[in-house]
Amino acid sequence: MKREGAISRWYPLFAISFLSLFFELAIIRWVSGEVRLFSYFKNLPLLAAFLGLAIGFGVVGKGRDTRSSFAPLLLILALVVIGVGRFSSDKLAYPASGDDFIWFMAPVSYWLSLGLFLGVVLVFFFLIMLLFIPLGQATGEEMARHEPVPAYIVNILASLLGVWAFSLVSYLETPPALWLAIAMIGCGAYFAHRRAFSRVMLLLFVAAFGLVALLGGRAVWSPYQRLSVSELLLEQESGDEPVQVGYELDVQQVFYMNAIDLSQDFISTVDEELPGLADIAFSYDLPYRVLPQGSRVLIVGSGMGNDVAAALRGGAASVDAVEIDPVILDFGKQLHPERPYQDAKVNAVVNDARAYFNESHEEYDAIIFGFLDSHTRLSGMSTVRLDSFVYTIESFEQVRQHLADDGYAVVSFATSAPWIEERIGRMLGTVFGADNVYAHWGIAGTTFVAGPVTSEHLSAAQLTPWQPDPGENDLPITTDDWPYLYLRDRIIPPAYWQALVLVALVFLLITRRSFPDAVRPDWHFWLLGAAFLLIEFKSITELALLFGTTWLVNALAISGVLIMVLAANLLVLRSSRINLRWAYVLLLVCLLGLFFFPLELLVGLPIAIRTVGSVLLLSLPLFFSGLIFSESLRRAGETARPLASNLSGTMAGGMLEYGSLMWGIKSLYLIAIVVYVGAFVSSRIKK
Repeated sequence: MKREGAISRWYPLFAISFLSLFFELAIIRWVSGEVRLFSYFKNLPLLAAFLGLAIGFGVVGKGRDTRSSFAPLLLILALVVIGVGRFSSDKLAYPASGDDFIWFMAPVSYWLSLGLFLGVVLVFFFLIMLLFIPLGQATGEEMARHEPVPAYIVNILASLLGVWAFSLVSYLETPPALWLAIAMIGCGAYFAHRRAFSRVMLLLFVAAFGLVALLGGRAVWSPYQRLSVSELLLEQESGDEPVQVGYELDVQQVFYMNAIDLSQDFISTVDEELPGLADIAFSYDLPYRVLPQGSRVLIVGSGMGNDVAAALRGGAASVDAVEIDPVILDFGKQLHPERPYQDAKVNAVVNDARAYFNESHEEYDAIIFGFLDSHTRLSGMSTVRLDSFVYTIESFEQVRQHLADDGYAVVSFATSAPWIEERIGRMLGTVFGADNVYAHWGIAGTTFVAGPVTSEHLSAAQLTPWQPDPGENDLPITTDDWPYLYLRDRIIPPAYWQALVLVALVFLLITRRSFPDAVRPDWHFWLLGAAFLLIEFKSITELALLFGTTWLVNALAISGVLIMVLAANLLVLRSSRINLRWAYVLLLVCLLGLFFFPLELLVGLPIAIRTVGSVLLLSLPLFFSGLIFSESLRRAGETARPLASNLSGTMAGGMLEYGSLMWGIKSLYLIAIVVYVGAFVSSRIKK
């Protein structure tokens, strides 16, 4: 009986905490997949969710019940997501400044693009924020029924389970309709338990689910992105019926790659009607005009198989084909006209390119970079693209280590920004020698070849010695600390800070009128929230560098963060009092030590030791941060206002995170130190 009483007492808090985290991840991924704008700005839905939860905590005990707004807001969001996604995702309204590059933008003026961009950001930001207010209020009310530290421990445990539950449904390639169904069923059960569920709420839930299920399209959701495949038809010169040459793959509703039959037999039958295919085939076949027969080849970013098919046509003895997205790989196995993945010479590997470089001990005659570009960003808290760490100076140095003495690195890239091409050429020149870099410009894009190219090769492969442009001498080279391939300079693009400033101003105006209690933060907890987000982002980014930006690594990284916070809370619970001054000292020493710590020392360790050691090491600052937060929470004697302040502080942390675009990712350690010092000072002032 006692056990049943404990379960019934803690179940509501555990349930709503689990649902809040699961629903947060689901909304971020769903909106980012359907509305292409947020594929590039995933941190905006994340910050909106945090602020909504913060306001919800802030209205606890203020006599206001927001639970009835949850279902109608969810239906409105579903309508807006489906509507905007269907009518705007093919062309992105983004006010590019020339200092950053994004694919497939709308051909409109800067000011119209800016207005559309900021309008979409505001609508989605505040819809998501309002949607999470009821969940924040429900969580805050459940935590208020218990002592602060035990309640926070249950909240963390439930959040940890929420991370892995959503990772599981992502791994299983399930659609958004299922994610939202899980969240709605769970929230419905919770609201019913608290006697806040009605027939109207049920009808609205059913309407929202039906809308997403019926109008969500026939897309496939991989662990990373929204994918859809269609037949690739090309118009004939004669005007006859279009010819199917393969399949087209769209990611987040825009073109990503093709799987084309580029075999000599097929091209010879359609060459007169489809003359462009021969030039495309030449770009893929180019490496094998310099490589001898029987070469050992590694292809990173093998996609649906065009590069793999070219390697087989070129006489490669063995091909290791690395592709991070298992669904894209499956599409290639099933649909590529030449069936390259069925060949016994091909070893397909599902992995991140940098992770493969770190883990493999193989040596190759050629390492081929396919047209490796995700077009979108992965992490919910970062501006790092899925492939950013592939195009850094350290990555190309690893490539050189995996090549035979007379081996070649081949990098193909389709770019409309000359400075991106210049950057790649300069990195290859730095690693392989400026006199050993050659280029071919074709319809498909630019192909660089770095290695011992002979005069005979120059003619056969139509290569030209690559020369750096003296006018680009100020172009920064991408590194593991500054991996922003799509930024021309070390700046924060105007659209980023303009969106954040506008959101912050409108947020203050709305909350001061409608939720006045939510904008009076406890500055100590507010600063702790800002710094925590910076360190969490830094930890996830560095783990991605060590193990690849895979869905599993991100789940492990977030789990490591939560486990460290959980350990800190358990220590606080078992101690009568924690010395906050010493906790701050240890935290700052830890942050400073990690700033100078060379991550490459971890790369050569066995995988098990590297995994456990790196997760513990990189998450260690969050243990001391957790000690400070939990002890401060215990001394505060309440959870609502401290957690409201802490969550709203993440908005500042999200803005400060953009400092990495100027000063590099490691600079976030120094920014966090400054913020934590501010938190310590504010805690002393309170006394």
